Amino acid sequence: MKPILLELGPLKVHAYGLGLALGFLFGSLWMSRRGRPLGFRDDEMMRLAWWVLASALIGARLYYAIQHPGEFNESWAELFRVWRGGLTQYGGVIGALVVGGLFMRSRGWSFREVGDVAAPAIALGEGITRIGCFFNGCCFGEACNLPWAISYPPGSHAHWVLGETPVHPSQLYLSVANLILCVVLARFALPLKRPGRLLAAYLVFSTLIRFLADFTRYYAPEDVLTLGGLHLAHSQWLMLGFFALAAWLWWAAPLRKEVGTESA
Repeated sequence: MKPILLELGPLKVHAYGLGLALGFLFGSLWMSRRGRPLGFRDDEMMRLAWWVLASALIGARLYYAIQHPGEFNESWAELFRVWRGGLTQYGGVIGALVVGGLFMRSRGWSFREVGDVAAPAIALGEGITRIGCFFNGCCFGEACNLPWAISYPPGSHAHWVLGETPVHPSQLYLSVANLILCVVLARFALPLKRPGRLLAAYLVFSTLIRFLADFTRYYAPEDVLTLGGLHLAHSQWLMLGFFALAAWLWWAAPLRKEVGTESA
């Protein structure tokens, strides 16, 4: 665990902030490049990326604050220190979908087509960001005795909760899985016969990855909900909703009038 990677006088380079910045940089640049053959201008795609980033950070932080209000009792200024971690993925997804959708509508863009362009870049961004999450020590795993289990040092939240007990490196599970997903999605050429299916595929597999990884992640008792005899984390219940949305996007994807180079 190394939440602060580098200190140069008053300047502190936070692991989570660096991971988030690199994930956004590489993801947005790649998205712009993928959009060129379809006629999307680089500057407009970068503008979309900035709007999505801002809305995702706001949504993720607000959702986290709603879930953990006690962490902000001393000072609500902590709400703005996102580089320290404390973001909830699905809050960010909701914010990004709403604001990104409004931006695309203002430009007359197809949400499905832009989603296909962005899908592998989003997976790349999350894969990089989760490495920063690992070094930051947030989103740590449940106790386990596997050979690759890790222990967090005194002073970390994980050590305060579980002591020196070895835990799953859940953040790295998510990182590796999303990087593999990125490679798989990038193999499909655009445009597709049915616009939106690459976005739907990303949502299906990203949701599945997060749902399964959450079985290895530590959650406080108050973050676990029991419905119909199933004990699942709050995030897992939401992932079921996202899975249903992804399935709908897949089946509702219309045929393109003018077919491009390759289909899915």
